[in-house]
Amino acid sequence: MNFLAVVSHFITDFFVSFLNPLAPFFMRKFNIGVKEIALLITSISFFSSIFQIVFGMIASRLESLKRGLLASMLLTVGSMALVGFSRNIVVLLLLFLMAYFGNSAFHPIGAVMARGSSPYSLSIFVAAGTLGTALGPVFITQFVSRYDFEKLWIVSIVSVVTFLMLYMRQPEKVNASKVKDHTRFRDNLQGLRRIIVLWFVVTVRTLVITLSNTYGPIIASKRGLPLTFGGLLLTLGVGLGVATTMAGTWMSERFGNHITNLVSFAGMAIGVLILAQPVSALMLVVGYLLVNGCGYLTMSTNVAHAQQLMPENAALASSTVMGFAWACGVALRYLLILPFGENIMAQLIVLFVISIVMVPISVLKIERNHTVLNGRGGY
Repeated sequence: MNFLAVVSHFITDFFVSFLNPLAPFFMRKFNIGVKEIALLITSISFFSSIFQIVFGMIASRLESLKRGLLASMLLTVGSMALVGFSRNIVVLLLLFLMAYFGNSAFHPIGAVMARGSSPYSLSIFVAAGTLGTALGPVFITQFVSRYDFEKLWIVSIVSVVTFLMLYMRQPEKVNASKVKDHTRFRDNLQGLRRIIVLWFVVTVRTLVITLSNTYGPIIASKRGLPLTFGGLLLTLGVGLGVATTMAGTWMSERFGNHITNLVSFAGMAIGVLILAQPVSALMLVVGYLLVNGCGYLTMSTNVAHAQQLMPENAALASSTVMGFAWACGVALRYLLILPFGENIMAQLIVLFVISIVMVPISVLKIERNHTVLNGRGGY
């Protein structure tokens, strides 16, 4: 396990998690509606994530993953240092987009650096990012409630210093997963065919989780709850995901990744159905815990499964089911946001139906060379 990759994952996901909980804050500051903020968040996530498969190809050819990690981290944290100075929605969009691009470039690099002999190495790496995503919302909502948003640069400076101290202590290593220069593009495409089912599963899971997380703080705000409640909502939901990420690895080892995906979609279906109802604040939290807790069950197992199916290019496999699938899932949000606009309940009902449909699809067997990889010992 690579400690630098684990800590870096926490930091980069911590910063990019600020966008969703601040949606009500930006709506008031820039005088925009639900549809506009949802489209802005969706566009930032989509355009940054769509390039992660390209970043995966680049990462697979890097001699030094450590230097690639440095560049991606500085782009993310540096951009976030300037977000507080945004004077209009366009500047805000560009700065968040740069931060998300850095985060997107980080993931295939970090995933390869985090690989180890234990199946829990990647789980710990993913859990660190999940923890950052969990703590970010409650931190930033408390921060903007107490301090001037422009002072966010102080947090960025502290984070950069912490990262650089660890970076200087990390020994330089050759990229053991570097693919040969003569590896053909056609060979990569043949490898990608083996993970197409996983790509589809992660794409749909992303649609359900991200759209629920976008609307959660907005739902809370519309019911008269404070901005900090929306941040707490995201923190509790994603915080549970830290534990369920590890639980998902155990479940996949014990029962197979197909069963883990089945449980994941079934739980998310119940969660979004609760969120779609005019429930109390307590039930709003329960719905969120179900969506994120069950969604994060397969956050690392699908990546590990993809790496196992495509061992000749682990970075490309990781970026396909982490970033590219994420981008495709985010893109699907346009199909709900554009026609339904301000009708959040209708969009959540559609997510419920989609999750139910995915339950039987999740049990599809995924094989390589006639070896079943979704049973015990597989991911």
